[in-house]
Amino acid sequence: MRGCKIIVLDVPLLFEVKMDKWTKPIIVVWVDPETQLRRLMTRDGTTVEEAKSRINSQMSLNLKRTKADIVIDNSGSPEDLNRLFKEVLVRVRKPLTWTEFGLSRDGAIVAFVSILFGVIVCWKSL
Repeated sequence: MRGCKIIVLDVPLLFEVKMDKWTKPIIVVWVDPETQLRRLMTRDGTTVEEAKSRINSQMSLNLKRTKADIVIDNSGSPEDLNRLFKEVLVRVRKPLTWTEFGLSRDGAIVAFVSILFGVIVCWKSL
């Protein structure tokens, strides 16, 4: 992944497996429960009971929505979703704040090099 500034992870169980603490920003693609059920049944060819069982085995989208930094409403058409995703992509490509930079890999490298430089300078002045 050398040279990549943005990596998109598609992790349906992000919160359940506690990976949310390692990702930023968290983007949840949300849809109302009725549409979610209908789409799942259509996609997988399952019964209402099977689809509900699968949905209920995961954290609800409404709860995931409260934990997200950004929410994409997927109630519309595939074209709407594509447009919304592109808008979010523009948002996440914006420059980082100083806090976000400090918490990033690049920020950690800058901090490490700065500390190492300071130690060397102090050691040579002794």
